[in-house]
Amino acid sequence: MTDDKKTETALDSTVKVQLASITMDNGRLTKENAALLEENKNLKKQNIELASVIETDLKADLKLKIMSKGDFKDADLEPLKIEQLQQIDETLSRSKGADSAVSFKSIRTGNASDAGRMTIGDLYGKSRKQILEMGGNF
Repeated sequence: MTDDKKTETALDSTVKVQLASITMDNGRLTKENAALLEENKNLKKQNIELASVIETDLKADLKLKIMSKGDFKDADLEPLKIEQLQQIDETLSRSKGADSAVSFKSIRTGNASDAGRMTIGDLYGKSRKQILEMGGNF
């Protein structure tokens, strides 16, 4: 019976040591978790601020491009979103005479028999029926 009591006492002390170790680990991990949560919160805030700076720079760049290509005022472009400004810039880039690496063919009318540079035939004085017969679409 004394051996059982010694074993039980040894087990109790081992369990107490393990419990103390786990309690210390839990406290350390709780502090570490709190520090990581605070760091995550600060990084999210910084990310939002950086996105705002990038958005502001992109919007300013687009507005300058658009104003140099067309008769737009800053006040007209300010309330527009970036997506709208990008569409305007793309449209102006495709317009005739714009400085652009990509060239787009502009539509020219004339006699369809002069196939050279004309993209559509002469539609002056043609009725709707005649235009449809030529392959036109309304």
